[in-house]
Amino acid sequence: MPCKFYMAVCASWCMAFLMIDFIAKMWVKGLKISWSNFRFRKSLKEYEPLYPEIQNLQDVMKATKELNKNFHYEYDDITMLFDAMDTPPSCLYHLETDGLKDDCDGYHAAMYHLLHKRCDSASSIALITIVTKPFTESHTMCVFEMDSQLYLIDYSRVVEINSMEDVMSHMESVHGVNSRFYHIDKWNQETGKYMHNSTF
Repeated sequence: MPCKFYMAVCASWCMAFLMIDFIAKMWVKGLKISWSNFRFRKSLKEYEPLYPEIQNLQDVMKATKELNKNFHYEYDDITMLFDAMDTPPSCLYHLETDGLKDDCDGYHAAMYHLLHKRCDSASSIALITIVTKPFTESHTMCVFEMDSQLYLIDYSRVVEINSMEDVMSHMESVHGVNSRFYHIDKWNQETGKYMHNSTF
């Protein structure tokens, strides 16, 4: 009897884990972007940064440190289903004016827009969301390419990467979490919406 009971408990835990994993993947890979686009449909779709031109990697590093001072980490609330992303233009506007109150995706969306607008030498700019175990520690960062080298912006850090394994290692060493899967998103300036992307 006890053996059957423990087997039933283990089976229940496995089913719960699989269900949570399925929901997390469905949310990150589909529902999150659709909800973000709807939730922030009236947010800014265009914004010219106040920040000067960014010429090289040193300028990128300087920008992340300077603008990070205007960022105030704040958890998403129920109105954003705890995980909606405001538009990159809106995020950068608040970061440069009245201070951005948001979580990781808001700050890195702001950096995304800054690189698009002020850094001609940056390409393949994207937002990458790393879903972790536990998934409540999931994290969004900004990736870009410069001089044939990929870099990862993680708040005030700018890290050289060569593969997704490097991103996963960064998550483990800096944030102390194990990565389960990732997703890449970009901002479509023409439609004023986020879109999924398979690569940088």
